[in-house]
Amino acid sequence: MRATVLLLFLSISLLAQKSITLPRSTPEAEGVSSQGILNFLEAASNGKHEFHSIMVLRHGKVIAEGWWNPYRNDLKHTMYSVSKSFTATAVGFAVVEKKLSVEDKVTAFFPDDLPVNISKGLAELRIKDLLSMSVGHNTDPTGVVVSESNWVEAFLQIPIPHQPGTKFVYNSVATFMLSAIVQKVTGQKIVDYLKPRLFDPLGIQGIDWEVNPQGINVGGWGLRLKTEDMAKFGQLFLQKGLWQGKQILPTTWVDEATSMKIMQDPNAPRAKKDSSDWLQGYCYQMWRSRNNSYRGDGANGQFIIVLPEQDAVIITTAEAPDMQGEFNLIWKHLLPAFQPQKLPANPKLQAELKAKIASLALPLPPKNSASVLQASLADKTFGIYTKDKSFKSVNVAFKDEVCLLTLNTDSIAHQIRFGNGKWEMSTTSKLGPYLVAGAQSNRVGIGPYKVAGSYSWKDQTTLELTLRYIESPHTETILCKFDGDYVSLDFINIFNRYSKRTPSKGVIAPKLGNAPRLIIRGDDMGFAHSGNEALIKSYQEGIETSIEVIVPSPWFPEAVKMLEQNKGIDVGLHFAITSEWDNVKWRPLTDCPSLRNPDGYFYQMLYPNAYYPKQAVMDNAWKIEDVEKEMRAQLEMALKYIPRLSHVSGHMNSLAFAPEVKALARKIAAEYKLPMVDVESATEFQINYTGFDFKNKTTEERINGFIAMLDKLEIGKTYVYVEHPGLDNAELRAISHIGYEDVAQGRQDVTTILTSEKVKEAIVRKGIRLVSYAEVLKK
Repeated sequence: MRATVLLLFLSISLLAQKSITLPRSTPEAEGVSSQGILNFLEAASNGKHEFHSIMVLRHGKVIAEGWWNPYRNDLKHTMYSVSKSFTATAVGFAVVEKKLSVEDKVTAFFPDDLPVNISKGLAELRIKDLLSMSVGHNTDPTGVVVSESNWVEAFLQIPIPHQPGTKFVYNSVATFMLSAIVQKVTGQKIVDYLKPRLFDPLGIQGIDWEVNPQGINVGGWGLRLKTEDMAKFGQLFLQKGLWQGKQILPTTWVDEATSMKIMQDPNAPRAKKDSSDWLQGYCYQMWRSRNNSYRGDGANGQFIIVLPEQDAVIITTAEAPDMQGEFNLIWKHLLPAFQPQKLPANPKLQAELKAKIASLALPLPPKNSASVLQASLADKTFGIYTKDKSFKSVNVAFKDEVCLLTLNTDSIAHQIRFGNGKWEMSTTSKLGPYLVAGAQSNRVGIGPYKVAGSYSWKDQTTLELTLRYIESPHTETILCKFDGDYVSLDFINIFNRYSKRTPSKGVIAPKLGNAPRLIIRGDDMGFAHSGNEALIKSYQEGIETSIEVIVPSPWFPEAVKMLEQNKGIDVGLHFAITSEWDNVKWRPLTDCPSLRNPDGYFYQMLYPNAYYPKQAVMDNAWKIEDVEKEMRAQLEMALKYIPRLSHVSGHMNSLAFAPEVKALARKIAAEYKLPMVDVESATEFQINYTGFDFKNKTTEERINGFIAMLDKLEIGKTYVYVEHPGLDNAELRAISHIGYEDVAQGRQDVTTILTSEKVKEAIVRKGIRLVSYAEVLKK
């Protein structure tokens, strides 16, 4: 049986290697009024909804199709949750091939990712519950799950308080789990699994689909295909799985997948249900709609609407925040246009419809005269000094009625072209607005992105850049306001338009041929939760470029998770053989008696300290063999959990307190190919330590002291500033040792300095280049 099914798919695939277009006809020939379609297009163009394309099919033929310029028929378009319907279809094929059943328990497919204690709800969870959005969760866990590196494991950890199959909660990672299951049983990503079974027979080509960190198609979103491809999929379902005389998908599966499985709100009043297309019931990754229809449905107005009673399919792509309003236009204007019989030809009306479709266009920004600033901007680079780290500097230049915007990041320059009174087409590596932008592996491998840009001067100091990502629903408006040496950039899109935004601010940066380079190093990650939070804050919102992690410290496991979520920060092992504090301690990873106190902890100090007699390493008969054993163990554990480790530093001078320790550090550095940066930093790596007098100063005095320190950095040299970010809270106020009692306040001031806009502006103005150890050492 399986061989027969596979042979069928292969034969269909061989017949479908070329692109297939749907047959065309005129509205009246298929019993549809051109006037109704015209009325819809007028309402769509003049209303609050931004449509990108429309395609109407009747009796299997395209009777109307249009794209609002700059969108085009040859472009893919982000599907968002329309992707779910394709994922469910992959499940359907797997059921046909007897690779799985909708009654199968989800836990059976992932024995290595299950929690230690399997709840009753999780044990009972079936594939059909994933398909019908009735997992039993309280709320949609998508945001939580996709922020983790292992989505399957994270999903299986979410509590299931309700009986699976009884409560509807929209759940995009439930669809991801369907994708993961199909990949588990077939050995293929669903995009590859569907190719010979669905995409090739329908002539769907040039698509792509996002993957998660494990290389699994995300399933619930991330598919991109063309408007006509959407129409083919809808027509296939309208024809009960039959395509050009061949049964591509069994009729039984189409009926099963499109019938109501659960009501979204069973207790909703009748009036509310009658006015909503989101309360008609949910199927297998499709929605029931009014007028006895069903649909594939994606955020912001991506629809595949199947109307069996009308033998019709309606496709839209859009950026419409009011999706019910979009639906209402369809029911108001298009539905009444469908008639049971062929209508008399109406050449005049059809010509009017053709002209209307040809004129469809999204509004262009007005073409205004150039600002007096325009000619002077080309030679200026503005360094960004606010906490947004998506880019480091910006340049705007004009030539031949084209504005070239350059957004520089740590690794790439995004260049985008904008026309004056026209759309300028280009591609960019810059990520645009996206509903699931917070997911790990967000759009990896999908770009570059096709865009259309247009600019307009709103006044002499305000430049408006309109950037349409024409393979997605979304547009980004970049408002640039120039004020002397300063610029502010406000990035506006559908997701933040009505919320409080913080524009990025920049200042003109000098052009230095060999600028001073400065490493901002944050030490002691792992010693406290508050320390971990402050170190990440100092990277995300500030100028920190390298973080040093203490492996045997109590909060090391949390540090590993935080660093995994912040892959852009350079990391070093902070080799420690002391535990320093009075109220928190840590122990060696190895049996190294000469480095332990009688209680088994590391000694508190490295050098003799009058406040802690006999509690320093050098007060005792430490052995180089123990230091080596411990150094190797800490290195191995660091590399196990943080494989991107670029160097090793020394906590409290642990790499350089004796000549034999320095020699050991160099030996292990050569063996592991990891530089030991605190042995002889200046002579071995030409990295000079820098700092200022921090003690007994107010916060503002410390900020000013740091800025004054910057003036001492010399052209062509590399420096490192070493400090310990923290937070002034109860946890750090409980941590101290004699002689260092103001840990919380002092380390809070470090965090304040490293995240200060005043400090960041000074760095830009002085032309100092922030670098990490990884950047310096690789050269």
